[in-house]
Amino acid sequence: MKPRDPARRRPWTLTVAGAALSALGLGLALTTTYAVPPASGTPLPRAAPAAAAPVAAPTCAAWQTRQAVPVGVTLTPRVFPTDEPAARTSSARPSATTSATTSASAQAPVPVPRPTVAATPAKPPKVRVVCRNAPPTPFAHPAWKPETVVGGSRLAESGVVVDRPASVPAPPEVYDVSYVVADLDTGEVLAAKSPHAWLRPASTLKTLTALTLMPRLDPRRVVVAGQDAQDAAGSRVGILAGNRYPVSSLFDAMLMFSANDAVYALADAAGGYEATVELMNVKAREVGAHDTLTVDPSGLDDGAQRSSAYDLALIGRDAMRLPAFRATITKRDSVFPGGKDKRGKVWPAFHVYNINELLQHYPGAVGIKPGRTDRAQHTFMGAATRGGRTLVVTQMGSITGSWKPTAALLDWGFANADRVTPVGRLVEPGEAAAPAAAPELPELPTGGATGAGAGAGALSGTSETGTPSPVAAPASETASDRTRSLVVLAAAGVVVTTGVVLLAIARRRRRAA
Repeated sequence: MKPRDPARRRPWTLTVAGAALSALGLGLALTTTYAVPPASGTPLPRAAPAAAAPVAAPTCAAWQTRQAVPVGVTLTPRVFPTDEPAARTSSARPSATTSATTSASAQAPVPVPRPTVAATPAKPPKVRVVCRNAPPTPFAHPAWKPETVVGGSRLAESGVVVDRPASVPAPPEVYDVSYVVADLDTGEVLAAKSPHAWLRPASTLKTLTALTLMPRLDPRRVVVAGQDAQDAAGSRVGILAGNRYPVSSLFDAMLMFSANDAVYALADAAGGYEATVELMNVKAREVGAHDTLTVDPSGLDDGAQRSSAYDLALIGRDAMRLPAFRATITKRDSVFPGGKDKRGKVWPAFHVYNINELLQHYPGAVGIKPGRTDRAQHTFMGAATRGGRTLVVTQMGSITGSWKPTAALLDWGFANADRVTPVGRLVEPGEAAAPAAAPELPELPTGGATGAGAGAGALSGTSETGTPSPVAAPASETASDRTRSLVVLAAAGVVVTTGVVLLAIARRRRRAA
């Protein structure tokens, strides 16, 4: 082998390749600095501790929602929304001592806090998931012309409706989806909440059943119960098919004990189930209760059966004008006939009690009717007399069956009846027609001023309504944009370097040849 000449100069290609590699390294350094955003002064948060094992969620019914409850916390029956722990915390007011301390500290110089290391987050508490009843959602109904709404235009509003001076407190906060507080005699509506919302009435509909059938049936008449009455679903007094029952006893069981079997026995006496449903719908329209649709005279959740707090107030006021109805709903106790079952066993007569707790707890209470089903939740019609004035309160869609919210609304009404301006009134039978639907507004076009409707003077970027179309703001540079530029520059450097190396190899081979 011929020894290498030490005086021989290195080819220029090696110098170029080295320069190219140095340029590539410098480009990578610059683009990396450009691609990575500058670090902020905030220390990076520590990794959160591993969450507790997920709790198996129960399967809730359609009228319920899931709620996470810390282990060891005992749930109590709900009465007022203000009793919830979150409500108590948010409504707490600072004391005078706290206010004075805050004022004094506001005048003193505020020291600059030193950066501290973030503390390790506390381990989340163990929870259990339970199913709790949720307020029902009202049925959808068309928008009405305000001037045609039964009872006054303000009663078309949603939420709490009240006209009060600043000196009068707002009505108490309750769980009801809808309610009405009205004077039973004058018909003045003192306050309301979504009064015309369409909701399921549950057993408060039995008030309409009584209003329809009491004038038609002789209380001394004796009715032979059918099998459909004995097989009734829901609350029952214990009617036995083939036995004879006075109409007056059936009304007692229906209004005092909310017995569905008594309802069906009365419906048979009035001409049958379907005939009774039709009579009830006619009576509802007669009294102005146009939100009400009867499907089952007992009030059970069936089909699109519905009513409203305003309609229940109308129905309750007219039912209270019947002396027999008023006497029945205030009874505390009644004796119901016994009978003989299909096996021949004889059942003696027994006592039926009134399930309206307002009568037991509220002085001056005179009725009217509670109700509850799964989809309606709690509904209620209450009335009380104080100082010569009788108020009626109707409530729908509540998640509490307590009598206390009704008492709170009655207390507010009695205390402020002469200090508030009525927001509507209970119409008289035959006075009000059904509300008229409001005309539907056409949808506004959202496109630009193009097409046949665009004149020569139409401006680009202007909609057909004359409002300029919004122009998208330029997007700010993001980390992904920086990363993309890094990849492009790095790829270009690799291509240049590869080309230089290949050129050097080619030149060296030619010289060797």
